Amino acid sequence: MKRMFVILAAFAVVFASCSTAPKEGEEAAATEKKVGKSIKSESDTLSYAVGVDLGTYLQNLKKSAGEVLNLKYVIAAINDIAKGKGTLDQEEAVNFLQEYFSVRIPAKKLAESQAFLAEVEKNNPNVKKTESGLLYEVIAEGSEKKATDTKDKVRVMYKGMLKDGTVFDSSYERGDTAEFALQNVIKGWGEGLQLVGEGGKIKLWIPSELGYGAYGAGQMIGPNEALVFEVELFEVIPAPAEEKK
Repeated sequence: MKRMFVILAAFAVVFASCSTAPKEGEEAAATEKKVGKSIKSESDTLSYAVGVDLGTYLQNLKKSAGEVLNLKYVIAAINDIAKGKGTLDQEEAVNFLQEYFSVRIPAKKLAESQAFLAEVEKNNPNVKKTESGLLYEVIAEGSEKKATDTKDKVRVMYKGMLKDGTVFDSSYERGDTAEFALQNVIKGWGEGLQLVGEGGKIKLWIPSELGYGAYGAGQMIGPNEALVFEVELFEVIPAPAEEKK
């Protein structure tokens, strides 16, 4: 099972892209036509297509690894394996990758997130910190009506960002409000939306332990990522009294 790890990872994009069958030969023919004069055979086209998907995989790996991959060594490893030799054998490579992505990267990302939050707290006099470690700034207070329980719901417009400002989710882009029960969102959100009144606006800096933790979420939110949210609270919808018991 372990011996298949690297191969399966490298070709995951290939298999995913092939999961939907094209119309009878149309897309394949179009691809071969586009590749055109420089590649002469079906085998060459297949080889080039695999290279494109593998290259895309490596580009995505750069982002998740947080390192610039040295393509010289990537190519050297491919050539070595093709010749039946290698500086690392399959088991050694798999063990390193597992340790790298499950231990080293989370530790590195945690340190980066903690440093980022410390800078936010240091350089923004209007930012406050809760006992849990959540950082927040109330931009507009809103009314006295607030969510008081995680079973309450809120109707909001929001934008979620990574610490470098990359937007990973935005109801503004979708052009509509979103409604959430606070018990169904990450802890930092559930806590933060109880700190601002209906009609107000708040900015949240959420440490990873109040966010998606060591596992991250999806392709954009990596392990131990600090998150930043700007949220406008349009409506507080209190849960029925019997649900709060």
